[in-house]
Amino acid sequence: MSEPGPNRTMRTLRRRAGRRAGIRPRPQLFGRVVRRPTWLHRVPTGWKLAVIAVIGLVALIYRDGIVNWSIFAVLTVLGFSARLPLRRFLIPWAYAAVLVAIVMGLQYLFGTLEAGLTVAGTVFACVQAALLLTLTTTVGQLLDAFAVIVSPLRRLGVDPEIIALTASLMVRAISHLSGLLAEADRAARARGLDTSLKARVVPAILRSVKYAQDTGRALDARGIVD
Repeated sequence: MSEPGPNRTMRTLRRRAGRRAGIRPRPQLFGRVVRRPTWLHRVPTGWKLAVIAVIGLVALIYRDGIVNWSIFAVLTVLGFSARLPLRRFLIPWAYAAVLVAIVMGLQYLFGTLEAGLTVAGTVFACVQAALLLTLTTTVGQLLDAFAVIVSPLRRLGVDPEIIALTASLMVRAISHLSGLLAEADRAARARGLDTSLKARVVPAILRSVKYAQDTGRALDARGIVD
């Protein structure tokens, strides 16, 4: 077996050093792109976005639990047919399950269980569609496709590149903010403040504001936006 390249070796050493220092990577809500190429990677980004739009419309129009759960099942089978790792699905499914449990509890108290199951199917179908997109499409590919979609707005004096940049910052911010919440949660636990909402939320809010200010200053310093 050949020796790993220098870049791979350095990445391995950094990961080991981070684990020894107790440093954990920030969680990615929808996961990082799976680098091993699959047939889903080869599907054009525009087609993937179109399928997600259709799924969203179907879920909203029909509002049928059987239809929505069937969509989720089909998308799950597609993901496994592309040999995407199961571990990449588990954390987003867990987040969705928490949301679904809350919604179904409210529906059980103030509505009907059938309505709750319909909402649950909608959430899981949309989450699974987003997972298949983000696990098989890089941010660069998404932004290129988005820039093409909004390019007709150029006739109205709108710069598509600025819109694509905004989308890029939004995607990056979602991942960053989810990491800040996780870090605040770990810090609160370390101080024995597991049940303190203030200890969890306030640090995350302050660091989120700082992140937004730093991003704005960086854009202004580079003259990217007026």
